[in-house]
Amino acid sequence: MNYSIENERFFLLIKTQGAEIASVKNKATDQEYIWQADPAVWARHAPVLFPIVGKLYNDQYRLNGKSYKMPQHGFARDKEFALLKQEDQQIAFQLAADEETKKMYPFNFMLTIRYDLSDNRVRVVYQVKNMDKQPMPFSIGAHPAFCCPAQIDHRWEEYQLLFEKDETLDRHFIEDGLRNGRTKRLLNNEHMLALHRHLFTEDAIIFRQIQSEWVSIMAQSTGEKIVTVYCKKFPFLGIWQKLGANFYCIEPWYGLTDQVGFTGDFTQKEGIQILAPSEVFEIDYTIEFH
Repeated sequence: MNYSIENERFFLLIKTQGAEIASVKNKATDQEYIWQADPAVWARHAPVLFPIVGKLYNDQYRLNGKSYKMPQHGFARDKEFALLKQEDQQIAFQLAADEETKKMYPFNFMLTIRYDLSDNRVRVVYQVKNMDKQPMPFSIGAHPAFCCPAQIDHRWEEYQLLFEKDETLDRHFIEDGLRNGRTKRLLNNEHMLALHRHLFTEDAIIFRQIQSEWVSIMAQSTGEKIVTVYCKKFPFLGIWQKLGANFYCIEPWYGLTDQVGFTGDFTQKEGIQILAPSEVFEIDYTIEFH
């Protein structure tokens, strides 16, 4: 089922499956900002990644001596969420543990996702509560795909990432969805990264600990921004394009895909957060539509 919220400028559509944004439209221009999930290319819009980000080595993890299987990016993106609250410019959804999730992830949890629409911005709030009697390890992340090119007469190769501050950042490479230990300096005290096709021949770009409050997708020829993502609160950032597709993803993450060969306990996985019983974790990011 789909639900919507709107204000004078923007219309926002959210699916209960995965509680993901399915559409953001400018009412005055009818411009669509969110990738429309063409199944021949990539059949998602803006999935929520929980309780893992990325892929597990051999698609499984070990916890307290037992092995569990879980698909890439976890199960939340494929689960049906319940509508928790709906107002004119705010909507929230909730997902609780069930027998299916416990086969993959043996914890009682409550995941709440809220969208707040204000002017030309959407604030996305993730709240994770440990409903169990034991400490609960987890990761969570965002995966919004933004239409690019934004204009009919543009090509997607002419876009670039604009960082708020000059950054010195290494790319952490992944192979078959797993980090392989290779790195390469992509920015050296710079604040612009041209988004060329060759950047994505080896999958997503992973950055650690950016200093900027925000990252924008911007047209090189005009200097016009399409979207800005405010993501400083997140320790990791993924940038991805399905090769040749007309979208770019800016992905704030609180977690990482596995290193090749990792067989340690799930609690030792890099990027994992651990919640005590009854403890609540909350994080948010904001998307600005230009």
